[in-house]
Amino acid sequence: MKSIPAIECVSKKFLKLPNIQKYEVSALTEYGFVAAVEMDDGFEFKIHVYIMQKSYPSIVMQLLEKRGKGDCVLVSPYISERTAYLCEKNGVGYFDYAGNCWFVGHSVYLCERGNKNLRPENGKASVSIFERSAVVSSMILRELFVDINKRWRLKHLSETVKCSIGQVSKVMDFLIKNVWAEKSAEGYRISEPELLLKEWSKTYGKKTVPAYSCYSLDKPSVLEGRLSDLKRDMGISYYLTGFSGGVRYAPVVRYNKVHVYIAPEDVLEAIAYLGLKEVGSGANVMIYMLENDSYKKDSRTIGNDMVVSPVQVYLDSIQIKGRGEELAEAVLLKEILK
Repeated sequence: MKSIPAIECVSKKFLKLPNIQKYEVSALTEYGFVAAVEMDDGFEFKIHVYIMQKSYPSIVMQLLEKRGKGDCVLVSPYISERTAYLCEKNGVGYFDYAGNCWFVGHSVYLCERGNKNLRPENGKASVSIFERSAVVSSMILRELFVDINKRWRLKHLSETVKCSIGQVSKVMDFLIKNVWAEKSAEGYRISEPELLLKEWSKTYGKKTVPAYSCYSLDKPSVLEGRLSDLKRDMGISYYLTGFSGGVRYAPVVRYNKVHVYIAPEDVLEAIAYLGLKEVGSGANVMIYMLENDSYKKDSRTIGNDMVVSPVQVYLDSIQIKGRGEELAEAVLLKEILK
């Protein structure tokens, strides 16, 4: 019976509380069950438990719309961070089979996080869309971020990105399930750009992009000027990112390290031209590999320099220790959420 694990994972948490005198299931329902809880002072209340095998945020939103009066609790084998956030924001308790839970009400406070679930329902989907190697999905996401207020038809978006409608549909379905995007009669658009970008950056930062760590006696401003000379004299393209790119959009930090993308086949020639020395530590120039066109999507010319898009600056800067996160947030507010 599918309700048994759900009944057990809720009852165990409640019965461990010292102020709970009694807990019992009073009725089974088509959506789960109703439990009666008695406090040690004699106060009684009921919780309506909804059992879901898959707890996508979009399903939780539907639950919020149809729930009745009383305390509502969601139980699922796996509760994602996004689902947990939506539940807490809307006062809905949740329990998963790994022991993670949250419930607040009637002098009861339950909260446990960090237990690893071995079978996350959408972990593979998340990686396939947000992974650095998922070039097509990345291009779709980047196109959506060019103008977060624009609404797209699937066909138009697939033609713009030059990919199949099936691939676009896969990405949009995943975004909608997690309530990062919405669909209307006018088309699809990102509805939670900040939350989506932060989730993207988590997966994006799990793998380190191939890079050359170099040292130069020159200051960052001099080095960046010489990159312009590199383009003029050698025809080698470059794209500033990290601190170097971020300050072009939002000059909120001082920095002493240059971050730049250069095509893999041009890196050694660029190092020789710039007079750089490869080092194991103490680098003040990081040359990242321009492995595919997604890194160049929506790049801009600012002054004499080519700069990666605000989205790429965000993804790269938020991984940098120190003031990288501050710069990423500034670029987010000034250039992406505008």
